[in-house]
Amino acid sequence: MDTAALRRKVTGRVWWTGIRNGGIYAIMAFGAPVLTGVVRDSSLPWLVYIVAPFTGVGIIGLLATLQSIPVAVIVTRSCRKTLAQYSFDASWPEITKVDGAEATKGRPKNMTLTLRTAEGQESPLMRMNPIPRRAPWRNPWPKGIENGVYVAGDLAFGAVGYVPSSGAFFLMQPEDWDTTAHDRKQAAPDRVTRAQDADLTRRII
Repeated sequence: MDTAALRRKVTGRVWWTGIRNGGIYAIMAFGAPVLTGVVRDSSLPWLVYIVAPFTGVGIIGLLATLQSIPVAVIVTRSCRKTLAQYSFDASWPEITKVDGAEATKGRPKNMTLTLRTAEGQESPLMRMNPIPRRAPWRNPWPKGIENGVYVAGDLAFGAVGYVPSSGAFFLMQPEDWDTTAHDRKQAAPDRVTRAQDADLTRRII
């Protein structure tokens, strides 16, 4: 797999999603008031009650988009640095999704999963974050993740997952960071150095 091309792809996708969402909410926030004035002066003034709510939705959505920028920048940066150090050379065909204990409106607060190879090797419980983050009204899990993923990274520190069936990306790290600290301390120096260069020696998500 061409890791360099996928690295550019995930970066472009995050930028496009941010610009698209910000643009839609900005149009709703600033365009709806103008349209409200036009509708009020038209022969169908009752349309104001349909158009006006879009202003509130646009403002809330724009604020949420702006608030998500710092997290998106950190996660995308970590993803890019990880793909600069590792390639997608490991395939995990069996994925078990485990929702977080707490959920908000049906969406898990923390999405966790375990990965298993065809030979039966199992990963620690991993916390994952889709890249880019999926909209609140959509299924938060990357489409097709149940069919297996390719992984670039070192699971004791963190890794980037790629779902070939849908082209989705996600960043993951051990859910219990403290419990897996022993594995990181026992890692060979070259593994530690590589993880440091990928900025995976600290909790990111």
